[in-house]
Amino acid sequence: MKKLICGMAVSLLLSACSNTVAVKKSESSFQLFVDVTPKSAVIMVDDVAMSTGENTAEVPLKIDAGTRRITILHDGYYPFKTTLEYIQPGETYTLKTHLIQETF
Repeated sequence: MKKLICGMAVSLLLSACSNTVAVKKSESSFQLFVDVTPKSAVIMVDDVAMSTGENTAEVPLKIDAGTRRITILHDGYYPFKTTLEYIQPGETYTLKTHLIQETF
């Protein structure tokens, strides 16, 4: 299932699973496609730089499931910030945004 996230202030609230099960790291992650303009923007997850937007629209980031803070930064542009809440392992999301220039 692929979900699309758009806009400047997005917060997803998904149902949480209360059962705790030990799983391999590869089975405890979700996929996040990021389609951002400009492509050279830096994609950060929980304040850690993960990639740029160069090819993340085609090749997803693999991120540990759970609640994650996503920030997209580029010099001369306002930062994009959102929180993905209660993301379950194996899910796939697409985040699409255009950063706004600080000056025109």
